[in-house]
Amino acid sequence: MAGCADDVRHNATRDSITYDYKGRPIPALFYKPRPGTENGVGIVLLHGFTGLGGHGPLFDPHAIQLASRGYTVLMPSYFDARQWRQRFNGDDIKEWSQASGEAVRFLASQPGVDPQKVVLWGYSLGGFLATDGSLTDYGSAAGAIGVSAGTDIFGTTSRGSRSIPILLMHGRSDRSVSVRSMEALARNLGVRGATVETELLAGQQHELDAPTWCHVFQRTRQFLETHFSPVAGG
Repeated sequence: MAGCADDVRHNATRDSITYDYKGRPIPALFYKPRPGTENGVGIVLLHGFTGLGGHGPLFDPHAIQLASRGYTVLMPSYFDARQWRQRFNGDDIKEWSQASGEAVRFLASQPGVDPQKVVLWGYSLGGFLATDGSLTDYGSAAGAIGVSAGTDIFGTTSRGSRSIPILLMHGRSDRSVSVRSMEALARNLGVRGATVETELLAGQQHELDAPTWCHVFQRTRQFLETHFSPVAGG
């Protein structure tokens, strides 16, 4: 269980799979609701700097909770598209973003998923890729959520514009990625056509505590319910 007050009974499966990106297999964890309980909404969860090995265990119980509520979830190891380097550049960002976009297309093709209701969700670096990447020319997500993301992660945003809803959540005391940089990212996304909502998380730094993660995923569900009207069994 995720350890949240509103946890539900497990009603989903988790599998290790791969999907194809430019002829390369990208490993991913795939969370599926019990057949007949899908709500049509797909979520691609993107890890941060520590990779799937670092953030996978943190997000796993929350992904199970999402799938148990009818969401179909894919958590890809997008670093496999281009090896992680401490000093990454624009080519790295583009490759990881495109691999994430391919994850969206893969998830959109799965049974029980409405191709028009696949959302990118990411934390830290993954949050930048989810939000900025959704507005690229090759972006195809119907919406995006970024947690602890901002222009401090990578100073140059991509080009392209799309009219999609985006939610940014950020620790008010974050010293790794400043609130000011999150606000700059929000403005950039807005200029490029997105409808952006922001929420500051009181008392939180870059790494969030367990109760705040519960709130983040609760807020994630609220965002999805508002913009994509998931229907159980749909």
